[in-house]
Amino acid sequence: MGGDATVSGAEDQAAFRLATFLVTAARDVVDEPAIYAPFRMIDAVDRFLADAFDDDFLRGIQPELARGKLQVLNDREAFVVWLDEITAAFAAEAKRRNLAGDA
Repeated sequence: MGGDATVSGAEDQAAFRLATFLVTAARDVVDEPAIYAPFRMIDAVDRFLADAFDDDFLRGIQPELARGKLQVLNDREAFVVWLDEITAAFAAEAKRRNLAGDA
């Protein structure tokens, strides 16, 4: 049973790393012609995270992903601002986790 908790923790950490990569990549491709590329990436994260992991941050951010990604349909500039904000949230959480791991 103890081993399962360790594996689960490693799986949750892998999920966080993948989600962080996808969110930051979404922001990177905004300036390319296909604005729907970041939408598709965020949508993939949203679907991937839906009740899939025992991670407080991911569970908490999932409703924001579901709401924010829809801005691309009506307001490109607001979508880009939202991507900057969500990327900052993931970066702050990554920093917190990395510093906690170093302690």
